[in-house]
Amino acid sequence: MIGEHDQIQKANDDGEPSGTAGVPILDVLKKQQLKDTAVVVTRYFGGIKLGAGGLIRAYSSTTSQAIRTTGIVKRQLMQGFSLTIDYTLLGKLENELRQTSYVLDTINYLDKVELIVYVKISEMEHFQEWIINLTSDQALIEKKNTTYIEIDVESTSET
Repeated sequence: MIGEHDQIQKANDDGEPSGTAGVPILDVLKKQQLKDTAVVVTRYFGGIKLGAGGLIRAYSSTTSQAIRTTGIVKRQLMQGFSLTIDYTLLGKLENELRQTSYVLDTINYLDKVELIVYVKISEMEHFQEWIINLTSDQALIEKKNTTYIEIDVESTSET
């Protein structure tokens, strides 16, 4: 399924009986509301015929298990910030950042410590005020690049 509104959807049974492989895989993607996602399942014939119902269960359960195992991420546009602080503030700031939804990407240990943090665009002002208050205005805050960051999310449905 590709596109903001799932405008491109493709399912292929690739030699399996019609509707027993591609459609069950696509149905799992739809139920999970996954976008920009492709799934390929390879099945080796083990000598036992599964029948249509068995094939459908095999392909849909394999797809569901693969999604649970690999996890789901959401790409979100975020603003990067560079925070430059003294080493004395590192423990407190790092601990506080790790307890928020802000993404602590990198810590560079130089003559001072630089933390690269990504923040949702809608939370930029709040983030800057929070850093100023948390560090008693002892952090140098610089805007960096805006980029899409992958954020882990929970599966929306069990299939």
